[in-house]
Amino acid sequence: MIEPLPHAVPDLAGVQAIMLTSANAVPALGEAARRLPVFAVGEATAAAARGAGCMAVVSAGGAGEELARLVAARCRPGDGALLHLCGQEVRPEPASTLAAAGFAVRQLAVYRAETARALEPGTIEALRRRQVDAVLLLSPRTARTFALLVGRHGLEASLGATAAICLSAAVAAPCRALVWQAVHTAARPELTAVLEVLEAVRRRC
Repeated sequence: MIEPLPHAVPDLAGVQAIMLTSANAVPALGEAARRLPVFAVGEATAAAARGAGCMAVVSAGGAGEELARLVAARCRPGDGALLHLCGQEVRPEPASTLAAAGFAVRQLAVYRAETARALEPGTIEALRRRQVDAVLLLSPRTARTFALLVGRHGLEASLGATAAICLSAAVAAPCRALVWQAVHTAARPELTAVLEVLEAVRRRC
C-alpha cells in the first residue's frame, strides 16, 4: 500500500528541474513544481505527471541510469539543483551518476510503501488451485515480499503453473529461489515491455 508522507513539501529554491522515478510521487507536485521541467522514468510516470498538469515532461527509458543520461544531456550543473521526488526506499540511480557529473541532487521522500503482511484469501486460493497464469513483479522489494509471503502461506509447490514476469534482472533475482513455470525478464525496464511479455505468455496458455 502506498501512503503519502505528511509534511513532505518540496523546497524549490534553486531547483532547475524535477526527477520522478515513480508515478507515486506525482501527487506531491504543487503548482509551482508543475511549472518546472520534469524528467520521468518511463512513459507511465510521464503520463501521470502530464495528467497532473506539468507543463514540460520528458520521458526516459524505464531505468534510473537512462534517466541520469537524459538529464545530463538536457541540463547543466551550473543552472541549479535537481530535485528527486521519491519514496522512502530509494535506489542509487539516478542520483549517483548525476552527482558524479557535478550536479547538485536533492532527494525528498514524499511517499512510503507499506509492505504487505499477507496475500489476499482469493489470491491464496487461486495459487493453491494453480489457476494463476502469471504474476507481474515491478520492483525488487515487491519480488522479495511476494517470495516471503509464498513461503509464509505454504504455497511453494503451487507455482509450477505460474510464470513470473519481471521488470528487470534485479527484480527477477529474488524470484529464482522459487520453482515457477518460468521466470521472464522484460526486454526493457518499463511497463510496456512487461505487458508485451504478459501478452506473449497469454498467447501460449
